[in-house]
Amino acid sequence: MTARHQRLRSKCARTPRRRRAGGSVTVELLLNLPIWLVLVLAVVQFGQRSAAVQQVALASRVGAEEAAQTASLTSDDAVPGNVLAAIERELASCGLGCSKVILEHNVGGEPVLLIAGGGPGAPPPTPLPVLGHYVRVTVCVPPTGSIVNLLGKLGLDFGPRAMAQSTTFRYELPGLETR
Repeated sequence: MTARHQRLRSKCARTPRRRRAGGSVTVELLLNLPIWLVLVLAVVQFGQRSAAVQQVALASRVGAEEAAQTASLTSDDAVPGNVLAAIERELASCGLGCSKVILEHNVGGEPVLLIAGGGPGAPPPTPLPVLGHYVRVTVCVPPTGSIVNLLGKLGLDFGPRAMAQSTTFRYELPGLETR
């Protein structure tokens, strides 16, 4: 047998194996595809949730900064309109809506709790610092349609969860004596 015949013979002998190997790769891909799909959907959903939590934390900081600069905070009627407007403006920029704002302060000496809106959410269990004047703003946001529950469509629903973030700022206005 010549060298040319041996090459052709070995090429023909390998062809059926390649076809069988190609079929097994397709079957392996079809078996692994659902697992990869669930992993990709979980990463996307986790990313959306993390971005929304960061936006709620930023709205809480903006609200606390606005409250720390509000001169008429000593009244204990309601959350000031400028604080609510700053929080709503920040949340609207990312498509979220606010359901509840909790403002705590000790500007007049005694701790005061002001609540705007309804829905789930409570102030943090830790008290405000006693040395000095402080404000704490807690922003509570209900689960919204902006975070798509991709895994819920596959039967892996982790349930919608409300988001709440708190920020504490020192209240320092000119003419206000500190303790």
